[in-house]
Amino acid sequence: MQFHCSRCGAPHDAAELEPTFDAPLAYHQVPEGERAQRTFLTSDKCGVRDAADLLRQYFLRVVMPVPVRGEPRPCYWGVWVEVSPEVVKRVEELWDDPDQGREPRHPASLANAIAEYPGSLGLRGSLQLIDPKTRPSFYIDPASTHELSRIQAEGVWPETVIEWIVARHG
Repeated sequence: MQFHCSRCGAPHDAAELEPTFDAPLAYHQVPEGERAQRTFLTSDKCGVRDAADLLRQYFLRVVMPVPVRGEPRPCYWGVWVEVSPEVVKRVEELWDDPDQGREPRHPASLANAIAEYPGSLGLRGSLQLIDPKTRPSFYIDPASTHELSRIQAEGVWPETVIEWIVARHG
């Protein structure tokens, strides 16, 4: 799937550019001047606490696979999920374990609001560890009636993937 970038004018392979979020929404909701005291953010994990330190939230960066009709490879949304402290601890324990893919799925909820799909923030699902070189995957609860659940189950046409990418990368 090729498309021309409106920013640089060059053609790009859509498989090289996938829709991503740089942090969970809760991170961006903390005023910038307070982030150093109330948050931590790495390429894989994020933590956020409220101003009174009564509520702490934990997030992991994952990919949300969406099958692309007619393509051998799915589109991977780079999203963040909220998980319990116990799940974070377990993921950390297994981070370098080559057999981590045998671990049962863990509960998680989508921590990004995907503009094209109102109501996506907080969608419940599960996190699946894959292997030490691959980000965990997030699967929306198949019982959900949200459109993203249907899309993840049935897939999308390549044109939809290009629309997602253009919306984020120009």
